[in-house]
Amino acid sequence: MEKIAEFEAHTDFIRSVAVHPTLPYVLSASDDMLIKLWDWEKGWQCTQTFRDMPTISPAPDFTLDGHSKGVNCIDYFMRGSKPYLISGSDDHTAKVWDYQAKSCVQTLEGHTNNVSAVCVHPELPLIITGSEDGNVHIWDGATYRLGNTLNYGFERVWAFGCMKGSNRVVIGYDKGTIMIKVLSSHSGGSMGIRVEEEEKKEC
Repeated sequence: MEKIAEFEAHTDFIRSVAVHPTLPYVLSASDDMLIKLWDWEKGWQCTQTFRDMPTISPAPDFTLDGHSKGVNCIDYFMRGSKPYLISGSDDHTAKVWDYQAKSCVQTLEGHTNNVSAVCVHPELPLIITGSEDGNVHIWDGATYRLGNTLNYGFERVWAFGCMKGSNRVVIGYDKGTIMIKVLSSHSGGSMGIRVEEEEKKEC
């Protein structure tokens, strides 16, 4: 959790960051209308900038209607051999969608502000949602029951990071970053979810 680099990447808000799974590359996307490719083996040099993206919009295969306000975040996951999506919205809910049936199978309610981050854990049967209300909700991925609510007082939640092969989750807030370890246990058909805080970095 030690900071290894800090640099000015964009001239406006950075909305998304993606790390390549095998190569030393990070992509950043910003409100300055640019996507940049960074190489950490070259001292975090920007090796490519993508700009002036074409405005051609091909017709969608289908539309998933359900949220009453804008969608902020989305994640794709598999359950068995079936593909699913989860979306988080300004209507304060997250929705789980059956990709093949093109239908909503569950609405996750409980946040009191915009849902700004969603994540399906790659190892544990958990769905994690974060909101501008400052809360992180951890849901049982099978029953969709709320298993735990976390609030570390770091203001709004913006991002989650999970890694295959690990039960750790990193949470990004306005005021810092928290790393937690999620421990789940099954008893009587329901899942108990415990969380251990491992690392806290305040901005």
